[in-house]
Amino acid sequence: MSAPRAPDAPQALDLAAADGRALAGLLLEAPRPRGALVINGATGMRREFYLKFAAYCAKRGYHTLVYDYRGMGASVRPPRHSEPARMSDWARLDMPAALAALTQRFPALPLFTLGHSVGGQLIGAVPNATLAQAHVMIAASTGYWRRQRVPFRYLALGLWHVYGPLMLRCFDHVPQGGLWRGQPLPPGVFRQWRRWCLSAAPFGSALDAELPSSDFAALRAPILVWGFSDDPIATPAAVEALLVSYANAALERRWTSPADVGVRAIGHRGFFAERHRGSLWRAALDWLDARG
Repeated sequence: MSAPRAPDAPQALDLAAADGRALAGLLLEAPRPRGALVINGATGMRREFYLKFAAYCAKRGYHTLVYDYRGMGASVRPPRHSEPARMSDWARLDMPAALAALTQRFPALPLFTLGHSVGGQLIGAVPNATLAQAHVMIAASTGYWRRQRVPFRYLALGLWHVYGPLMLRCFDHVPQGGLWRGQPLPPGVFRQWRRWCLSAAPFGSALDAELPSSDFAALRAPILVWGFSDDPIATPAAVEALLVSYANAALERRWTSPADVGVRAIGHRGFFAERHRGSLWRAALDWLDARG
C-alpha cells in the first residue's frame, strides 16, 4: 500500500486541453475552502516554483492549482525538437483547461486566477476567463524590448537575434543556459515569443491574429495589476502598454519597491519568495478575499 498523502501535500491532477493534449497539474486543497485559484506561471518556470506560494494560498482557504504548460516541465512530450507548442496555445488551450478543471471539481466555489508574467499577460485571450471572478497579474507587461530597462534590454536583444536563433540551429530548441536561464523552450514557443517581443503592437489582433483584440476588450472582471520598481522587464511603460488591451476591465494598479517590504530586491520573480509570506503574499490574498 502507498503511504497516505500529507494534508498539505500536492495531489497530482491531470488536465485535458480541448485539443486532447494532457497537462501535468498539482492541486493543493484547502482544509476550509472559500475559493479556488489557478496559478498561471511565467515562461520557462516549472510548476514547482510556485508550490510554496500555493501552499500558503491553500492555508488561506483556496484550493490552488499549479501546472506546466505544454512543452514545459512535466508537460513536455519528447522529443523537444518536434514539440508543436506555441505561446498562443498556452492561452487558447492550456489556461482554459486549468480553469475548467477547477470549475468541474469545485463548482460551488468562486474561482480566481493569479498569473505571473505571461500567465497574467494572456488572461484576456483565455476563452473561458469569465469563469473567474477576479484576476491578479504579477509582473505582467508587454515584452517589447524597448520598454525594458538598460542593460537588460540589450541582453534580451542578444537572446532574440543571436543566442536563441543559434540554439535553434544547433539543437532545434532553446536549451537552458547562457542567455536563457529558464526551462528549455520548444521552437514554436521561442519563435512566437520573439516576434511578440520585437513588436510594439498592443496585445491583440495587431500583434498576432491568434490573440483577438475583442477577447481582451471583453474582459470586465476586477484585475489587480502588481508591479515592482526594480523589475527590468515589467517596467511602468511596459505594464501600461499591456493594459491598453484591457480597456474594459476594472483595473487596480499597485507598485511596490523593495524598500517598502524591507528587502534589497524583488525584480521579476521575487514576489514568490517565501520571505514575502507576511507582506506581499498576505496582501494578494487579502485582495482576493475581498472579491470572493
